[in-house]
Amino acid sequence: MRVSTIVLLCLVPMVVFGETGQYRLSWRSDPATSMVIGWDQRSGGKPEVCYDTVDHDRKAIAYRWRQKPDRVVSYRGMSNHFVRLENLVPDTPYYFMVCDSEGVGRRLWFRTAPATPQPFTFIAGGDSRTNPEPRREGNKLVAKLRPLFVLFGGDYTGSGKPGEWQGWFNDWQLTISEDGRLYPIIATHGNHENGDLQMMSELFDTPSRDQFFSLGIAGELLRIWVLNSELEGKAKDRVALQQAWIEKDLPQHADTTWKLATYHRPMRPHTAGKSEGLSRIAAWAQLFYDQGVDLVVESDTHMVKRSYPVRPSEEAGSYESFIRDDARGMIFIGEGSWGAPTRPTNDDKPWTMASDSFHQFKWIHVHPEEILIRTATFEGVEKVETLTETNRFDLPADLVWWEPETGPILRLPFDVTHASYHAPVKPVTLLALGEVWEWSLDGTTWAAGLAPLGYGDSQVRTAVVAGDAKPLCAYFRRSIEIEDPASVARLFFDLMVDDGCIVTLNGKEVLRHNMPRGKITAQTLATQRATSLTKKQAVPRPVDPRHLQPGLNTIEVRVHQYEASSSDIVFDLGVRIKR
Repeated sequence: MRVSTIVLLCLVPMVVFGETGQYRLSWRSDPATSMVIGWDQRSGGKPEVCYDTVDHDRKAIAYRWRQKPDRVVSYRGMSNHFVRLENLVPDTPYYFMVCDSEGVGRRLWFRTAPATPQPFTFIAGGDSRTNPEPRREGNKLVAKLRPLFVLFGGDYTGSGKPGEWQGWFNDWQLTISEDGRLYPIIATHGNHENGDLQMMSELFDTPSRDQFFSLGIAGELLRIWVLNSELEGKAKDRVALQQAWIEKDLPQHADTTWKLATYHRPMRPHTAGKSEGLSRIAAWAQLFYDQGVDLVVESDTHMVKRSYPVRPSEEAGSYESFIRDDARGMIFIGEGSWGAPTRPTNDDKPWTMASDSFHQFKWIHVHPEEILIRTATFEGVEKVETLTETNRFDLPADLVWWEPETGPILRLPFDVTHASYHAPVKPVTLLALGEVWEWSLDGTTWAAGLAPLGYGDSQVRTAVVAGDAKPLCAYFRRSIEIEDPASVARLFFDLMVDDGCIVTLNGKEVLRHNMPRGKITAQTLATQRATSLTKKQAVPRPVDPRHLQPGLNTIEVRVHQYEASSSDIVFDLGVRIKR
């Protein structure tokens, strides 16, 4: 039997590096179970990625899996090869290298995202063109901070010429940590990429050639909507497609804990002379607010800004289409400066929290209860402590943070009393999971039992059935006691449910999960089946604490099936507060 050269080369340990380089990672589908590995194939033939969850260094024969490129694109002087890995294990390291007819490449590795709501960090920045030195310093800092991914806001190079992109990818290799860990990039299209509206697809194999898509991270703990501000005036038909998509996609993720939108050019730039984003305000501002977007990341103007929470408004007291709304407004941060020439901060608004001008990116910690945003400067990067896999949430020694008068940390949900917020306050559990709830199949006759309650699932402790009947909905209720509701700053319901539900607190609806809008009856069906996450693990849901009252507080839940033939119901709920 004849054996190919590539197989022979991968059957023995190699001492020669294959001619591959300019590595990059990206996502096209679920970050918990997929990864796109991209590289420039400079020479050699029949490349494939050898990968495993066990580190075998460069001993190619030991790696259990191999995959040939799913896509090859000759673009900008590079032979961009992309391997699309699927069905990976969440929150797991994967070690890989490229094997080809000339040998094997560098052993690298990545970590898949968690599939459940667990804390993680990421980096957000943009505008790395023009000045390679600060760009490289920022890239080195990525390697030291070990984020789950990098959210990049566009304007990578000056004009997108082959030599510029090759230089950019060479510099991007500085983001690889000393142990070979490589970090996915979620790429946004900027105006300096306008020579080709499909540039991000050709370089990063993004999910959309028009560069608008969304990705959910850590079991919908955070969802990112990537939009393309550069379609305006260049592809009007695609502008309409993008708008139709975002108007449809945003409401489909109502249960996401934190919602983030990103695009290149700001709605309201914070440096004079940049054009106002009136079309973006008209298209997106009210939509973002109505759909509960928490954070908007912008780039383009090469300076630093953070806003107070705002909502779209032309009422008295508003300024440039927005007015401060600390209760439920969205926060804007940005605006680029990963290497592009900095611009002055000479166009602040009444709702601007702080602004400055230096090279920087944002280091963002995401937790189920809060998001913490710090701005890292590119000063003294060589002295900055390198984090490890075990301490990657710590503040590294010697990193120079931006510290405006409002404090070094921007916290979501916003609380003006925490402008100089430094340490998370642990929530207090008022009602643990697995406690006793009353239940009913008709809302009139009640029994009691330990949660999880339901039927048709192995984790159910109390069956809610009447003979062979499997109702379309079931009712649950429980009371908790709070002496001083005014002392409660944050309220969370940890919800486990299959399929959909309506939750009320003291008669006021506070949560609607997998249910249609409008009036709900006992015959109303859930809008979609429960995911494996929401039926197996309680997901934190922020609830407005203003509905609390002194003394007893009644929580009522009505759980609905997706279809009459559904085989199971699962319900449990815990309550936590922060003071």
